[in-house]
Amino acid sequence: MMLKESNPFSDGLFVGFVTSVSPTVTQVTFPSSLLLKKFYSADNSFHALTGEYVIIEGAGNGFLGKITEIALPENERLELTENKFEKQSFHPKGKIEILLCFDNYILKAKKGLNELPPVSAKVFLCSNEFLNFLMKDFGNKAKVSSVYIPLATLPRDTSHVINISSQSLFGRHCAIVGTTGGGKSWTVAKLIEEVQSNHGKAILIDATGEFKKLSEGNNKVKHLSFNDVQNQVYLSYKNLKESDLMAMFRPAGQTQLPKFQDAIRNLRLREVIATDTSQRHTEPCIAEILSFVDSGSAVCIDKRHRRRNAFSEAYNVFPEVNREDCYFDINELIRQILLECVYEFPSTTGVPLTSYGGYNERDLANCHSLLSRIGTVIRNKNFSSVFGFNLPTGISELTSEIQDFLSPNSEIDILILSVEHVSTENNLREILVNAIGRLLLEMAIAKNFKLSAGEQGKKSLLLFLDEAHLFLNKKIKDEYSIEVELNAFERIAKECRKYGLFLVISTQMPRDIPRGVLSQMGTFIVHRLINQQDREAIEFACSDANKSSLAFLPILSSGEALLTGVDFPMPMIIKVIAPNVKPDSETPIVL
Repeated sequence: MMLKESNPFSDGLFVGFVTSVSPTVTQVTFPSSLLLKKFYSADNSFHALTGEYVIIEGAGNGFLGKITEIALPENERLELTENKFEKQSFHPKGKIEILLCFDNYILKAKKGLNELPPVSAKVFLCSNEFLNFLMKDFGNKAKVSSVYIPLATLPRDTSHVINISSQSLFGRHCAIVGTTGGGKSWTVAKLIEEVQSNHGKAILIDATGEFKKLSEGNNKVKHLSFNDVQNQVYLSYKNLKESDLMAMFRPAGQTQLPKFQDAIRNLRLREVIATDTSQRHTEPCIAEILSFVDSGSAVCIDKRHRRRNAFSEAYNVFPEVNREDCYFDINELIRQILLECVYEFPSTTGVPLTSYGGYNERDLANCHSLLSRIGTVIRNKNFSSVFGFNLPTGISELTSEIQDFLSPNSEIDILILSVEHVSTENNLREILVNAIGRLLLEMAIAKNFKLSAGEQGKKSLLLFLDEAHLFLNKKIKDEYSIEVELNAFERIAKECRKYGLFLVISTQMPRDIPRGVLSQMGTFIVHRLINQQDREAIEFACSDANKSSLAFLPILSSGEALLTGVDFPMPMIIKVIAPNVKPDSETPIVL
């Protein structure tokens, strides 16, 4: 049933006729240049049609398009004067990009174009009422209940609020991009605000501290900060992985890496033996291993002149020592590496060939630089306070905070994790953020965010990553060490949608985001983009955002954005509604 107030084919909106149709461009001829002025009273004096939406009539289907160009025919252009333009009729021509078609009877947008408008079809200016009417079902999926978020308005009519389905915004991950000052931070704050108002769950990794204001006076938003005096938190190194330690300590690939890995495995073995409750520690090989404990340490294992097979037997008894977790005392790592520097075979008479030999001075010399790096990092105040190398007291541990946040009894909807004060020395900030991403990735794979049959209390989680170009596509390597790739967020983008963990990235440099990650983003909110490489990156990732739509990106004003995605029938320029609490993103006074 057609709503009268939404009738798109009103004579008062008529502007011209279709005169040429091709798969890419539809041409319209305006019967009179007077139609380019204030051509109907119902509108608020629109008279610049380039960039405006129009409706084209068809048999059974109507078409929504955007005028991308208006020009006079060459013969009329040569005769144009101001006086003639006011008194005589010229016949301008325009180019229209067809965006979608809709059913003329139920006025519902369709995906794809099954046909094109006929030549001689009438063209009408699209009213704001009808445009908003078409968009009310944007992203709405059959059989999927969805919350509608009042995200934006039309750029030139703030009275028409555009409600976007949360399922279409976040259901396939979301990217918010744009140059500095384009409105990215306000968009992130607006989305966070709407998540809270609908009692969702979101974690925001704040790279610059600009979102701290969102937690002020709001008991539904919790702000935690690393290396800060207020609300300080740390991530225990025991929640890291072996690859994280490699990134921090950078062992060389030939001699240092095997000794490094053996030391970690033996420290892990000593830890699992000490905490075993399954009686596996009563195996003979385990008793033999315990007799190897170094006299100068409570946990280190001295391999000198000890039976080699005792270790392989112990690893079979406790296969968990081959996992990558770091549940051991990292302060003993240097001593254990020293104890790993032994000969594979003994040189002392009376010692069986099935045992290790004594200290290998050459291995010790080769590991000297690694031992120095480990000592420097563990003593470094920045690393120690972030990863708790020295067991800080009175400071919250992040995994406990996240578990409390995700608890069904938690009243907190938004958790902001600020890394503003985390040093970039030795890639500390990148390693930390990647570790947080991997922690949430593992929780997602364990189905902490996805309801199963008969379960209650779980909620999907939105993970916002601000300034994503600082953390994605990062690899740590120097001229001697092995390469370590920090790829937790790439894995989240590729693997975690089905587990209820949805990624929202915000960046001013989309060209620095891996193409594989951008290709996984189902929704793009693109603010002003000036750099050609940035626009090309977006064009590659969003097939719907064609060149004519992207051509408007450099001239978007602050807060305006191109909304496009796989669940939207067409790309759409919107004006994001300002959040109630603005982030601290204002440019300081220069002079």
